Amino acid sequence: MGSQAGIGDRLTSWLLGGREALPEAISVQLRNGLFTSVPIFLGGILNTSAVASVAVWRHPTAEFIAWLGFEIALGAIRLVLLLDGRRLVRQGRTPKRLPAALLSCCWAASVGVGTYLCITSEDWVLATIACLSAAAMVCGICLRNFGTPRLAAIMVLLALLPCAFAGLMTAEPIMPMISIQLPIFMLTILAASFSLHRMMVSWMRALSDLQSSRSLNEIILHSSPDYTLILDEAYHVAFCNGPNSSEIDTNALQGRDWLSLLPDRDRELGLRAIQIAHEGRADSLITQVRDSSGERRWFHVIVNAIQDGSRRLIVVARDITQQKLSEERAIWMAQHDSLTGLPNRTVLQEQLDVLLDGREAASGALLVVDVDNFKSINDTLGHDAGDRLLCAFAQRLQTAVGNHGLVARTGGDEFAILLHDAVEMEVRQVAARIFELLAEPIDHGGRLIECGASVGASLMPRDGALRSEVMKAADVALYAAKTGGRAQLRIFEQAMMEEVENHQGMIASARYALQCDTIIAHYQPKICLRTSQVAGFEALLRWKDGNGQLRGPGSIHAAFNDPALGAQLSDRMLTRILDDIEAWARLGIAFGSVAINVTAADFRRGGFAETILSRLEERNIAPGCIQIEVTESVFLGHSTGSIKAALERLGDHGIRIALDDFGTGYASLSHLSEFPVHILKIDRSFIERLGESPDSDAISTMVINLGHCFGLQVVAEGVETREQADRLVAMGCDLGQGFYYSAALAEAAVVEFIAAGARSGDLTNAAGRHS
Repeated sequence: MGSQAGIGDRLTSWLLGGREALPEAISVQLRNGLFTSVPIFLGGILNTSAVASVAVWRHPTAEFIAWLGFEIALGAIRLVLLLDGRRLVRQGRTPKRLPAALLSCCWAASVGVGTYLCITSEDWVLATIACLSAAAMVCGICLRNFGTPRLAAIMVLLALLPCAFAGLMTAEPIMPMISIQLPIFMLTILAASFSLHRMMVSWMRALSDLQSSRSLNEIILHSSPDYTLILDEAYHVAFCNGPNSSEIDTNALQGRDWLSLLPDRDRELGLRAIQIAHEGRADSLITQVRDSSGERRWFHVIVNAIQDGSRRLIVVARDITQQKLSEERAIWMAQHDSLTGLPNRTVLQEQLDVLLDGREAASGALLVVDVDNFKSINDTLGHDAGDRLLCAFAQRLQTAVGNHGLVARTGGDEFAILLHDAVEMEVRQVAARIFELLAEPIDHGGRLIECGASVGASLMPRDGALRSEVMKAADVALYAAKTGGRAQLRIFEQAMMEEVENHQGMIASARYALQCDTIIAHYQPKICLRTSQVAGFEALLRWKDGNGQLRGPGSIHAAFNDPALGAQLSDRMLTRILDDIEAWARLGIAFGSVAINVTAADFRRGGFAETILSRLEERNIAPGCIQIEVTESVFLGHSTGSIKAALERLGDHGIRIALDDFGTGYASLSHLSEFPVHILKIDRSFIERLGESPDSDAISTMVINLGHCFGLQVVAEGVETREQADRLVAMGCDLGQGFYYSAALAEAAVVEFIAAGARSGDLTNAAGRHS
């Protein structure tokens, strides 16, 4: 069965095909021509049946009767097959092409056989009718089957070859002319049929290509994200196609003047684009329209001429609304702080430049506002609380300023306010409103956060004609507000600049001393008041400047408050002191112990006690060779627990702790009992007035007695005269330190000082040589 089906398919393909390979769609359409042209089909059946009927009427022989019967039966079968094939084609199914083609060939052979019988009957009337009918049938065959030229050729041969043979079979001398004419006729009609076939195929190819192109264009149009408009000569919309997701009714655009669709401000650009398009060049513009919901939409429009001589234009518009919104968002983000939504430093600088540019008489003020203790809040409560604080802070600043100025976040916990046409009184009023609004705590998850601020302000044009000058002046005023106790307003004064420059000079000097390694340690002796012998020394920082001049710690005291520089200075001093102690120990010098000054910042670095002990162990120095001097401020603050632990660890290893400047700060009796203190140092401000102020005598006596009650050794600082020394001896003070005995000595001079005192037995005599 499969082999027979394969033979049938090949026969059908050959019989209904042609020499040229065609696309399947065209091939199917040509083959289905067997089931078209119903009038020609019915005309052929009726015509041949009529000729057969005439033949039977004139010659009722068996041959003609059989012919008539065959024509009627074949016509009925073919009609049924034709109607069924048309039904199958309409349903998109494959009709019975091979049976239809074979029955067509049978019908053509029947026409030829019938005509043969009519010619050989020598009934020339009947023969004429039959020949005319055969010629008509051949024309019908070619017209109906030119889509299948092989089938048409076979049918023509089957219809006419019997006629040619019939011409040779008659006794009439003229009849053989038929045999000569028919081949010519057949060649002519077949040539015409094949030519018509080629024309039809070419037309169908062109039509198919056109349909494909049209389909592709429609797909491109419908898939395009752009609006495509065709404008007629009057620039009215003759055609409009929009994307599937179009929010603009394209039907409503039909017939409208394109220029009227543009906003008034863009119509001149539209006319310019039209003129350039008519010159043969494309032009573009960016415009905006309103959609059916009233929303603003942006379009990038390109206008070009259609090159067909009609002066029509094609307009392609792409919706770039999202791009525009993204650009606007990017610009906004570049100019605003993402957390608070406030303008950023860039906007502040631009507006400050506008205010200052070319306006000598322009007045205004710049306020720099800094959140007090923000780092502490951020560290203890978390970043969420810090963000909540900044947002609330920003809102309150805006409320305080209102519409009278610009509020910007310039970074971190710092904000700025630019006031136009403002004088000092208005600055103070704005600051007062800020402090008033910030007085109310900020609620964060049920927890109230206290929020304060320091404000520095500069006035224009008084404090500068350039942006950098105005901003620097405001920053300097802010620094003064923060160092002056925070939560206050300071307006720039020239003295503030000098203070800042002095501060910066100290920082620079400290950096120079560290980089050039010019930091050295000097030592001021501490003398036992009962024996006049050296009990120890206090290490004091000295450094050499670029001119080689020796400078004291006061010239760089600002650096000790800088976390990074303060740590480096402490480390460098510790190294110098341990180097000197190690050298003295090798020489067998009885130096007692060396006191090292330590600040709260040293303890905050963490691991302070471990660092001291490990470095002593590395050098094999006994812990008793050093003391740690701290001021009363070390005992205050949030980290007293860790400081107490560090001091106890040092004390447990034999390092004595001295409390410096006692009586001038906030230390209490509870601190003496709570912290491991071994030594009290009376501040020099009391010692210098001994014998002159009864209060100083009373306080000094009280401190000495208090220290002894707690079992502490007492040291008097700033002893400069014999009278002061004698009074301290009478009060029972343990040690004295000051210029009366010696100024701070270099490392080499310490050895000489100790040796001179040992020789004389009285260090007060050595004082004259070393002070």
